[in-house]
Amino acid sequence: MAEEDVVLITQAPSESWFEGFVVRPNGKVLATRLDQPELYTFVAEDKDAVPQLVCTVPDCNSLINICSIPGYDDEYFVLCSTADLEAVTHKDAWLWRVIMNSDDSIPPKLIRVTSVPDEGYCLGVQAVSDRVVLLPDGRTAVIWHMDTKTGKKTIFADDESMKRGNGEAFFGVNRLQIIDNWVYFTNSGGGKLCRLPVEFDPSNEEIGIRTAGPVQTIVDDLPSHLDGMAVSPGQTHAYVASHIDGHLHKVQIDPATGTGTSHIILSSLDSPTGVGIVPHPSDPEKLKLYIVCCGEIEVAWMPREDNPWEAIRDINSAVTVTVTEEVVETTII
Repeated sequence: MAEEDVVLITQAPSESWFEGFVVRPNGKVLATRLDQPELYTFVAEDKDAVPQLVCTVPDCNSLINICSIPGYDDEYFVLCSTADLEAVTHKDAWLWRVIMNSDDSIPPKLIRVTSVPDEGYCLGVQAVSDRVVLLPDGRTAVIWHMDTKTGKKTIFADDESMKRGNGEAFFGVNRLQIIDNWVYFTNSGGGKLCRLPVEFDPSNEEIGIRTAGPVQTIVDDLPSHLDGMAVSPGQTHAYVASHIDGHLHKVQIDPATGTGTSHIILSSLDSPTGVGIVPHPSDPEKLKLYIVCCGEIEVAWMPREDNPWEAIRDINSAVTVTVTEEVVETTII
């Protein structure tokens, strides 16, 4: 198994709330701000980098999440809406396409793709192609399939493993990632990490992907309020963050059986909300794990425990923190 380095990234400005991010081909991070319709970028390898505003998306107040578009080098779908974070609701959801320029001094091209019929609360988006996306809906507790050309949204998967259960969190199925012929997803309220076998049909553009078997529950003993999730390319392990207790869990996965075990590798993070894995820039055999945290944002339903980050959560300059366990160096930006 490849060795991991872990880089923790806070937000700029410090009171902002990010839920989604991607790493561009040039190594820069693009992060969507949930509490404002803003997209930011910065160089993750530069601990002194100051995040820069890329663009503001019109006709919304929240950028919920972002994903890469397969087959397109530097283009992304962004899910946005008009949100009320205190009431945990959103309306008027839209999907936008963001086309970045190799010259970052040139603003990206924004294309309004389609409205998103939304009976619940979709917190994620994953592109199968430029025609099809999957949307995990935490409130309706299903995974939707949506045709980006027509805006038609149909149920892709509906399973008991996606329901909220008896947990304290607002949502059921929450984060979603496609790797090879599997869709991995978390259940925020149920404390689960699961996977669903799928098959692709490139000859049928408006369908693109189908389920190919029942859901497999990898672990079901994680805490409530799961948020960020990242599965390794080899599908041997995953990282799942719990944004209320500030824990990062590592889940060892048996790829053959889909069973797993979990343990905490990092504690006292300040509301981790997004997790992503990319190859290490200087050693592709190693993996780089990025964690986006929620800064000093406060809403009534989000209790906070005292933790070591409390005194520095509103710092907007670079500091370096050394931690133990499986993490060697953690950088706060």
